[in-house]
Amino acid sequence: MLVRSFDENSLFPAHEGTILAQGVFAGAEIGAAFDGCAFGVLKPGMAQKPERVPVAKLYYVRYGEATLRIEDEERVIREGDVVFIPANAYHTVHNHTDRDFSTFALWWTPSQGGEP
Repeated sequence: MLVRSFDENSLFPAHEGTILAQGVFAGAEIGAAFDGCAFGVLKPGMAQKPERVPVAKLYYVRYGEATLRIEDEERVIREGDVVFIPANAYHTVHNHTDRDFSTFALWWTPSQGGEP
């Protein structure tokens, strides 16, 4: 059995220092069809660097609230939300609140472009 827990002391700057992350599993490490998964934390006022990458993503919001932008659509996401981000979609997340925001992210290289 492999169990990995969130550890705030294991967070490191990722995405050019615009988010704090803790890797959980690489897909190859556990024989999974996804590339990887990680915890992410945005402190108040932090915004993840906007990106367009060839992987699809799922974000599960662990706690907090933030503004997510995917292409031209923007909305507030909150604890308990699960968000799908298609491969090659421009996206960014901004913590507009005064408390931490955290996600569990899973990403993979889609065989059909990452569309739902």
